Amino acid sequence: MKKIMTLFEEQVPALLMIITSLLIFVQVVIRYVFSGSLIWAEEFARYGIVWFVFLGSSLAVRKGAHASVDVLVNLLPGKPRKTVEIIAAALSLAFCVLIFWYGMTLVLRVYQMGNLTPAMEIPMFIPYLAIPGGCLLMTVRYAQQLVEKITAPANKG
Repeated sequence: MKKIMTLFEEQVPALLMIITSLLIFVQVVIRYVFSGSLIWAEEFARYGIVWFVFLGSSLAVRKGAHASVDVLVNLLPGKPRKTVEIIAAALSLAFCVLIFWYGMTLVLRVYQMGNLTPAMEIPMFIPYLAIPGGCLLMTVRYAQQLVEKITAPANKG
């Protein structure tokens, strides 16, 4: 399961960024060289970047790359430091569960409305799925971190 999730976290965002970048490049060339445009390119790029950010956030959790202020935590000795790290992981996990819940509520509302995106004419709930999708992946990663922090021995220094 971890391998599939890691593959998904790394490959899908990378593919989205490559496709989005190429599409924007093609759009610029078509616009300035041929005085035309791809009607759906901007919309695809917008949604691709949103999906990239939410899926990439899970990868950032796994690699510990999210911004944090840990100057004071690093000064703490063994057990107090471990306690603060556990609390931080638990709060992050709770936040992701909350955003997942509200994200799913939003997706269901948008789904019930039956709206389509203006240019690509795909169901509007698909772009919104990035919110609960990314938060679900982050929830799993924070849960893994929490278990690791609870089971790890406290460092002395």
